[in-house]
Order: sequence, then C-alpha cells, then structure tokens
Amino acid sequence: MTKFHRLAVLLALPLGAFAADPTLLQMVMPDAQVVAGLQVDSAKSSLFGQYVLSHLSVNDTKLEQFASETGFDPRHDVSEIVVASNWKSNTPDNRWIVAAHGAFNIPKITSTAQANGGVIAPYQGINLVTHLSSSDAQMDTVIAFLDSSTALVGDLKSVKAAIDRKNSNTPDGASIVAKAQSVSSGKDFWFVTLVPLSNFSASVPDSNVSGAMKGNLMAAINQTSGGIRFGDTVTISAEAVTRSDKDAQALVDVVKFFAGLVQLNRQKDPTAGQVATLLDTLQTSTSGNITTISIAIPEAQLEQLLNSVRPARAKAAARIN
Repeated sequence: MTKFHRLAVLLALPLGAFAADPTLLQMVMPDAQVVAGLQVDSAKSSLFGQYVLSHLSVNDTKLEQFASETGFDPRHDVSEIVVASNWKSNTPDNRWIVAAHGAFNIPKITSTAQANGGVIAPYQGINLVTHLSSSDAQMDTVIAFLDSSTALVGDLKSVKAAIDRKNSNTPDGASIVAKAQSVSSGKDFWFVTLVPLSNFSASVPDSNVSGAMKGNLMAAINQTSGGIRFGDTVTISAEAVTRSDKDAQALVDVVKFFAGLVQLNRQKDPTAGQVATLLDTLQTSTSGNITTISIAIPEAQLEQLLNSVRPARAKAAARIN
C-alpha cells in the first residue's frame, strides 16, 4: 500500500454528542443509500471511546512514519467523519465519499502524496490529489482539501460533485440526509441505510451470520438507522422500517426470543450470564411497520464483556488455523 492510499484509509478510519456537521452532510451525494458518521472528539473524551480507540488494529510503526512524513496523525488530527455511498458495489456507477473535519497540513500532505505517485490537478480553485490506479479515471481515489480543516476522499466524480455543492452552497435535499441529521443528534456513532438489510450479507465474513441475513425476516427490513452514545452508560439504539406491520412485530418477537434464550443460559455459561445482565435493559416497541430497539449498558460491564470475549475469539481462531 502506498503512502497515498494509506492517507485515504486513515481519513476513513473510525477513530470517534453533537448532531452531524451540516458542512459534512452537504458533501453526501444525492443518490446516497448508506451514510454513517463518527464524532471523534466526543469519543476520545469518554472511557468507552478511549477503550475502543486503544484496541484499533493499527500498525503503530507505519502510522508513526506516516505521521512524521505528512504531519497528519488521524489519532489526534481528525475531529469528525461522515462516510457515504450509493451502494452500487462492483459496478461502474459505484460512488463513495469520506468527508472529515480536522487539522490538515495541506502543503506537507500534498508534497508527500506527490512523492509517492500522486498527481495534482486543479478543480474549482481546489487541488485534487489523484493516484491513477484504474482504467476508468472516474474511479480513481482522490483527496481534496476544501480548507485546512475540511478534507474529502472518494472517487473523482463524487469529490468534484461535492466541491460543486460546496461552492454553490447547494443544500442536499436527499431524504437520507434529513434522516442523518435527525439520527445523529446526541450520538457519537450513527448510521442510516436505505438498502435492505439482507443486501449486506455478502459483506459479512461470518458465514453463519451472512446466511441468517438472507432469511425471510431480514429480507423484510427495508431501511435501518441507529447509533451509539458513549459515556458512563453506553446507549445503543436502532430503528428498522419493515415491509408491513406484521413484519415489524415479527422482528420484535425474534429479538425477544433470542434474548430469552440467553437469559435461560445465564447460570450455565459465564459469558451468557454477562450478556443476560446487559440485556436486562433491552427495550423493544413497534409503531406500524417500524421497529425500535434500544439498550443501555454500563460502560464498565460492557468493557468487561468485551475483554472476556476477545481471548475466546483468539483461541477459536487459533484452533481453526
């Protein structure tokens, strides 16, 4: 991976409560089907956010070298991220963009990109740094800095369109953006997708989970949204828009069923016991064809559970290998 590509990856790296910044949401393409965001600063100020950041899988040596050469360290210099895609994967029409607020040393980052194969081309008064990596120029990864605190990474067409919207101050009227504004309020991490949940099955590495996502119930979920609020109590909430009122109730019934199974095994399995305790705060409800699920977990208990699960997963992976 070149340093140019590493910068693109690091800008998209999930590092970290306010609503999403309208300036970043303006960068979202009108036909976006998936949008997610992260408040990095607020995540870093919470115990659980610090726990998550400390367990990110990052090659520290390479990251330190990259930070030294570019003057950019995503662990400290990124404050908010918004990611969007039209979810047309593996097609010529696939579009994606990452918009980030932070502190960017533009001359140093640009010169480093050039030294590693980046090509600079001006567009609407902004330099686009491109690494030519595909036969279709529109699919090349591009980095652009609107100013010293706003960066864009994406395919060429998406980045140019985002710059056009910014320069013309054109508000994005897409319904997913309005939903994102609502969902992101008071959350450190949030997401909105208009893609049926079953369509994500191909992106899930676990074959059992992937298979379950192709089932009739998951296929009935047309849209989902939700988020996480870090703090002494970690609050997780989600909303699913299903095909019908009946599907919404069926989803609640399935969630309650699996929660009940965990509760039944709380005395037999230590991990199940920990999960069962956390599920005591599970809340589910329906309103027409919409299912709402939420759970509030004490930060210390969630961290304890994650610490107990990590060694078990490592042992299972070792047995497989």
